[in-house]
Amino acid sequence: MSLIGDNGQLFGWTESTWLWLDQAGILAGDLLMVSSVAMGFVAWAHRERLRRWFRQGLPLSDVEAGADDSWDALIFTVSRGELPELLIEGRKPRAVGLLATAWSQGAADEIAEFARRKGIIVHGPRRVDDPDNPVEGCDETRQLIRRIRGQGHERIAVDVTGGKTPMSIGAFQAAELENCDVLYVTSDFDSNKRPIPATARVRCLRQSE
Repeated sequence: MSLIGDNGQLFGWTESTWLWLDQAGILAGDLLMVSSVAMGFVAWAHRERLRRWFRQGLPLSDVEAGADDSWDALIFTVSRGELPELLIEGRKPRAVGLLATAWSQGAADEIAEFARRKGIIVHGPRRVDDPDNPVEGCDETRQLIRRIRGQGHERIAVDVTGGKTPMSIGAFQAAELENCDVLYVTSDFDSNKRPIPATARVRCLRQSE
C-alpha cells in the first residue's frame, strides 16, 4: 500500500494542508521559545524566593521531626571537598562512595581521607572519564550503589550537588533506578569561597519508596 496519493502528496493530503502544518509547526516553535524566555524572566524576578526554597532543607546537623534521614551510606558527585565533608560530619554515615573526574580527583582523595579518619568505609573514587555524558555518570553511580549495598548498607543517599550538570543528572537517574534518596546541599560562602557551616542546608530531592 503506497503512502503517496494520486496527487503526488504523502497520504494524499493537499499541498495547502502540508503548508498549514508547516506554518503550525513554526508557530508552535515560536510559542515554545517565547514561553521559555518568559519563564527565564520569571525565575530571575523571583530568584530570591527560589533561593529560599532550595534552602528550606534540613540543617546538616539537625533531624526534622519524623524525617527518615538515617542514611547508612552517602554517595557524592565531587567538585570540591567542603560541602561533602560538612554533610559527612553532620550525618555520620557508615560508608561513603565517591564519583570524581580527572579535574576533581584531588578533592575526592581529600574527602576519602577525611572520611577514613572518622572510621568511615570509603568506596572509590570511581572515575568518570566523560563528565558531559550522563550515561557514564549513571553507570558509575549504579556500580557504586550496588557495591555499597553488597556490603549490607541499605539506606543510601546520592548527593548530586557537585560535579558537572550531565554527570549529576546521570547520578540522579541512577538513584531513581536503584531506589535511593537524592540530596542537594546549599550554603552561603565567605570571602574565600568556603561554605559557611551555619548556613548549609540539605534538601531531599527524591525519597526512596
